[in-house]
Amino acid sequence: MIRRNGLSRRRREFGVRLAVLLGLAALLLAAQPLAAQGCSFQLGFKALRDLIPDVVGECLENEHHDPETGLTQQATSNGLLTWRKADNWTGFFDRRHTWVRGPAGVRQWPNDEYFPWEAWDPPDRSMRRITLDQLLNAEYRLPLLGGEDTPIRLADGEASIASEREPSVREYAGVIAETAAFSDLNGDGYTDAAIVAFTSGGGSGTFIHLVAFLDRGGEPVQAARAFLGDRVRVERLAAARGGIVADTVSHGPGDGLCCPSLSVTRRYLLRGDRLIPQQALVIGAPLPGESVASGIQVRGTASTTPGSGSLTYLVYDARGGVIGTGTIPVAEGSESDYPTTFAAPIEFFAARDEPGRIEIIDPAVARGMEPARTSVGVILQAAPLTDGRERREPVSELVLELPASGSTVFGSLELRGRISSLPFEKNLSYRLYDRAGANVGEGYITVQGEFGGPGTFAKSVELPEIIAPRFIRVEIREESPVDGALIVSTSAEFYFAGSA
Repeated sequence: MIRRNGLSRRRREFGVRLAVLLGLAALLLAAQPLAAQGCSFQLGFKALRDLIPDVVGECLENEHHDPETGLTQQATSNGLLTWRKADNWTGFFDRRHTWVRGPAGVRQWPNDEYFPWEAWDPPDRSMRRITLDQLLNAEYRLPLLGGEDTPIRLADGEASIASEREPSVREYAGVIAETAAFSDLNGDGYTDAAIVAFTSGGGSGTFIHLVAFLDRGGEPVQAARAFLGDRVRVERLAAARGGIVADTVSHGPGDGLCCPSLSVTRRYLLRGDRLIPQQALVIGAPLPGESVASGIQVRGTASTTPGSGSLTYLVYDARGGVIGTGTIPVAEGSESDYPTTFAAPIEFFAARDEPGRIEIIDPAVARGMEPARTSVGVILQAAPLTDGRERREPVSELVLELPASGSTVFGSLELRGRISSLPFEKNLSYRLYDRAGANVGEGYITVQGEFGGPGTFAKSVELPEIIAPRFIRVEIREESPVDGALIVSTSAEFYFAGSA
């Protein structure tokens, strides 16, 4: 999955309205009790709110439809519920996060990222000229008659053709009309299309293909094709600017060709004459909001087998501090570029019972591309005290003043900040992570001050040129001197551009 800098257009638009609504919410709540407002949650909004009632909060108005945007929305005491008819997308926004009801349940995500099965933008307003009927009667280039791009004209969505080598043997092709999805895929202002096609040589195999068409003078012309597999089921297809998402039931390790059982979301980007597969990770367990202890087994699916044969996991506490990291192997026998599963226990050290987040990352990407990632919000169970103490150390206030999040750093990294209570032996630690979750540097920082009082810190860290250019997240940490548990942390992400 590719992560975008800043808010998406969709979420920026919602953010403006949301900021106003949240400001009004405080006045409304102060002026009258919630029960007197006469509003209620209905249908999909009610279903989502029933799953995460504390997150959504109480209604401030009844839902209403905006014909210009095609969105149905409802303001709540904590944010904004939104439903998009075009792809049956239901979600909830607050200032920092989005909760979306999707194929694997409710998922929580930062507002500057998105789920691999989401359509990435609101329905576009491109001019639509091509139709489903045209797709059912278009010329396709498919692997038939021994060629990889054999041209064949469909009639009402299907065609058969005799083999040149054996005229008595016929080969077949067709499309699954209900999978057709329309959107501007190349940004030219005209609506393009994607559809699922199949080919068969007359045997037991039925080969499934994803085909992208571009509008050329009002006629659909095939632009690219991707092979999905033999007897793969496509349950849903969605298209957005430059990309296509397919919810499939594919073959997992050990599945027979007759009986695929692995639900996998696949994402493709249209680039020229190619549909380029993008990694899509989905966590099946633990579920959002589940209480988990160290050793919990994390299970899920990957749309393509990682080149390294494993995924990276990070566990974050409520303040975003990393309290666990490691690798998760994918299923043995998985073939490159094919879907796979993962299941493994993960380890972390939580100092207290509190909300947290488990993140899974596929770091095996080409340089300059963003790693694929997904995460699930959970309730972390504290590690038991085994040293006779009744409680852990109190939490201090830790503030990182430099670097500022979003800044660009040349050469050395200047760390500066303060803490409300001097740490043990006047030491804090720092860690540097790239977006693939790899630790690319760590060390200690001396804090200035008197024990029992506040302290300040400043340190210059030389960053190795080998890690430039890339985004780096620096984390400042206070850890327990007794058992190493993370007491408090703070972090900032910056762009390291190398030497000035």
